[in-house]
Amino acid sequence: MPHRGAPSSTTVLIPAKNEEPTIASVITGALRHADDVLVMDGSSTDGTAQVASEVGARVISDPGQGKGLAIRMAVSHLTSGLTVLMDADGSHDTDDIPRLLAPLLRGESDHVSASRLLGGSSELHGSFDEWARLAGSAFITACINKRFGVRLSESQNGFRALKTDVLRALRLRSRHTTIEQEMIVETLRRGYRMGEVPSHEYPRKAGTSHIVVWRHGWGYLSSLIRLMFCYTEESVLRLSSTNRMR
Repeated sequence: MPHRGAPSSTTVLIPAKNEEPTIASVITGALRHADDVLVMDGSSTDGTAQVASEVGARVISDPGQGKGLAIRMAVSHLTSGLTVLMDADGSHDTDDIPRLLAPLLRGESDHVSASRLLGGSSELHGSFDEWARLAGSAFITACINKRFGVRLSESQNGFRALKTDVLRALRLRSRHTTIEQEMIVETLRRGYRMGEVPSHEYPRKAGTSHIVVWRHGWGYLSSLIRLMFCYTEESVLRLSSTNRMR
């Protein structure tokens, strides 16, 4: 078992695969607001792992079989009381990390997601592919809001912060980017408090996205169906007796 850090200590967890051009700036920005940066390197064929280590991150290799699997593998290596998850491509603003952490530190939330719908996006507009991503995200979020009686503005952003004990308790199963919606659904299902703060999403600074909407759309939908309706008796009882969002 890893040593458990102080409740206010923070690790920034960054799954990365072939992100050599951007990883250094993301890590140095994260280290201004965190005690530790952990990079899960998904079998990169470029210098991602070496660069990450050189600028001060812990680096652990994973098989490169999906973002969700990388996050699940990272959980046993987390040593801080709080965990921030963010992407390696420079689209998230590291200076928003304190904004994400604030509701956790105030004791208001257990899981806080950054919202591009509230903070704006320089990416989700201008093409049919981007329109499909936005429409699909809106549909999934609306389903989650209806099912759990909450009012989130989005559910797919990879930029978020959780109490590390809560992240462990979610018992995540997704192997791919569906892990973002799974984290929110499992947070609500298990009776933890969900929060949301605005954060602007910037264009990827280099390379191309690993997500192909037309190829992966069915995966998001099937994951949603499973997550929304596969309840245990214990989770239903906890959900019905707990205030899940502030």
